[in-house]
Amino acid sequence: MLKHLVIAVALTALLSCGQNTPLAEYEPKSPQELALKNVLSDFQDGVNARNSKKVANLIHAKASIMLGRDRKKFSKEEYAKILPQRLAENPSIALGKPKMTVSDDNAEVKIYMARGDNNTLIIFNMRLENDKWRIQSWEY
Repeated sequence: MLKHLVIAVALTALLSCGQNTPLAEYEPKSPQELALKNVLSDFQDGVNARNSKKVANLIHAKASIMLGRDRKKFSKEEYAKILPQRLAENPSIALGKPKMTVSDDNAEVKIYMARGDNNTLIIFNMRLENDKWRIQSWEY
């Protein structure tokens, strides 16, 4: 029984790594990671300021954005139409320490997002286009 408890505690500790470390404290390992961190910081700032234009400007033109409990996907155009209301209705967010994987013009960023009482792992898929990283999709 004690063995199972120790294993459960160890797994919980491993799975929660990075959840409570704020994005601002993350030290990028490359210029690409710095640029991605800046996009994530701008996203967090835009959401918390309820600035739908700032958030929409971070989204790729051909994005597929997942929303809600039913995980329905929206285009950038559809998302931009409902974004002001979504920002107004939802609490602020806090992003944690990301785990980034960059391959050419694509990146995957795994990061915990705290919103209200929820702390959810979000996977952002980003695309570099015209020297700017944009959010192409996210999943949770």
